Amino acid sequence: MTNTANFALAFDFGGTKLAASLINTATGTISNLIRLPAPAEQGADACFQAMVKTGSTILDSCAIPREEIKGIGISFGGIISDDGKSVVKSMHVKNWNNFPLPEKISSLFNLPTYMENDGNAAAIGEWIFGAGKGVSDMLYIQISTGVGSGLILSNRLFKGQGMAGEFGHMTVEPDGPLCACGKYGCVETLTSGWAFSKYGTEAYQNAEMDSPLYRLGNNNLGKIDAQLLFEACREGDIQAVKIVERGIDALGLGISYVVELIDPQLIVLGGGVTRSWDVMYPLIIKATQKYLSPLFQQRVKLVHSFFDGTETLLGAAMLTTMNLNNN
Repeated sequence: MTNTANFALAFDFGGTKLAASLINTATGTISNLIRLPAPAEQGADACFQAMVKTGSTILDSCAIPREEIKGIGISFGGIISDDGKSVVKSMHVKNWNNFPLPEKISSLFNLPTYMENDGNAAAIGEWIFGAGKGVSDMLYIQISTGVGSGLILSNRLFKGQGMAGEFGHMTVEPDGPLCACGKYGCVETLTSGWAFSKYGTEAYQNAEMDSPLYRLGNNNLGKIDAQLLFEACREGDIQAVKIVERGIDALGLGISYVVELIDPQLIVLGGGVTRSWDVMYPLIIKATQKYLSPLFQQRVKLVHSFFDGTETLLGAAMLTTMNLNNN
């Protein structure tokens, strides 16, 4: 891939966090990285203002000449329009509907700005710089606040008509929990950070006082997030094990659908929840082997992301190169 953009300002906006950095698009070198909680409870306008402030801080403090920064890339955790020019909806933050985010950012920073959803952006970053380097066909699954994904097929991002890759909203339990998308039993309702937190907190409220889940929750003011739930699972807590096994079984079922449909070489899992890879990996292998037909069981490799959340920023930055090369 020819690199037109030398440097790009990259944003990664998710349901609960905002990250931004300056990235060398030729090497994938990340500098001036800022991570902070997103003011999600205050809605889209507050989140937009946080992006602007963070981007301004990076550009004002970086040592790179402004003329070497060729563009801005945005990874957005939600549904975006087919042309990438506006946010259609965020599943976790109100008032993003039909928000022309790239245009607004571009006008403020006077730089061409491009946007993808977070699953697609992460897939690009992983494919170009990470575990997917040199692979022509791969599925990237991001398990964070929500569950997203991106497909690389025949050495290019596959978007279908524009919305391909909504892995998190595939139904795996038809009678399962209600999802923010309006359906029931989506992968996200069982396997996401918010789902693990919800079910973990409910279990904590009814847990025996001598159980690992109660002790861990009690030490964290009653809040069970995904990482605490997985820690309770490591310590053998019965309720935590049930919740995690149900969630990972749903993930494995969803993976089996994709594998048997497109036969990828590689599946990469990333996102904050996958920091508990030591617990997740054997359960994912068990689930995928259960649901895959024998013909497919040995045809795909499943690995953890090379990165700790920066794959989305890398992919967002590469949007500048990919779009500028096509203009």
